[in-house]
Amino acid sequence: MAKIQLSLSRLLLIVLLIIPVILVIIYAVLVATDRFESGASVYITEEQGASSALDLSSLGFTTTSNSREIMVLKAFIDSQGMMMRLDKDLHLLDHFSSSGADIFSRLETGAPIEIAYEYYKKRIKTNFDDQAQLLEISVQTFDNEFSKKVLDRILAHSQDFIDQLNEQIKSSQLLFFQAEVKTSENELIEARNRLTEFQRENAIFSTDLATKTIGGTISGLEQQLAARQADLSSRLGVLDESSPTVKRIRAEIEALKDQINKENARLASDKGNSLSELDSKFREIELLIEYKTLRYKANLQAYEQAQLDTARRLRFLTIVAEPTVAESALYPDRIYMVITGSILAFVFYFLVTISIAIIREHS
Repeated sequence: MAKIQLSLSRLLLIVLLIIPVILVIIYAVLVATDRFESGASVYITEEQGASSALDLSSLGFTTTSNSREIMVLKAFIDSQGMMMRLDKDLHLLDHFSSSGADIFSRLETGAPIEIAYEYYKKRIKTNFDDQAQLLEISVQTFDNEFSKKVLDRILAHSQDFIDQLNEQIKSSQLLFFQAEVKTSENELIEARNRLTEFQRENAIFSTDLATKTIGGTISGLEQQLAARQADLSSRLGVLDESSPTVKRIRAEIEALKDQINKENARLASDKGNSLSELDSKFREIELLIEYKTLRYKANLQAYEQAQLDTARRLRFLTIVAEPTVAESALYPDRIYMVITGSILAFVFYFLVTISIAIIREHS
């Protein structure tokens, strides 16, 4: 009986502990496929000064990091959409399911998109360093050069993503003001065309100038009228009413009075073509032009201010640490695998032997 128990204990030791540990060591040392990691660090800045071109290497301006935008970029890199972009660019999923990798390391060929995405998240990782405001990106593949290529494409797509954010900022901020400026500009042009049409229809450049001209004409006519009336009074002292000279002077006086009445009628009358009526319409058009001009200037100023505000809100992706090319495979961590596997095997072996010992005591 003791020999049977001893044999069973040895069998359990071999089967549950020694063989599993040996298998873990064989897999870790001889079977597990090397994975090479390429890493990079980036951060997003917000322009505080004058606008400048979006550039990955821009470093000469004062900026502040924006955590929200970094987290948005992190979600973009971690997304299924990024995986599909990388697969389209570099056939990433084909690489992950390569037959050259061991069965436990590679992605199953033809795996559903959900499983492929879970695998992607294990190989492409992002970590946000809240203290340094850095987004750290790491890529693990079965080839060191390919890891760098994947990371380069991730950075390129990230740059495009930031460009799209900037375009959205520009669109949301500027399109409204551009439309307002264009509308007010068209209204101003329409008002000026209305003034030009008014001047052409009424053969008048300015009602002020016309008023002064007519006023001067009336003043001159009244002076002539006064002179002719004085001349008539002096003539009547020596001539009678039937005299041709007196008749001529009276005719001239009547002509002057008639002309003065016509000029006064031009200034103000009940008809719509009087100068006072034209002046009212002229003033109305001038006020309209002045209003449209002020509105255009205000909209133009608001548009220029929006441009400045937009420039200050532009985001810039800056690479702090360039993508690296791994010289050696750091993954899988073979020592960790052996230690972890051994501990698990020992724990399982211990539980089984304890369970058998308890059963024997109660039997």
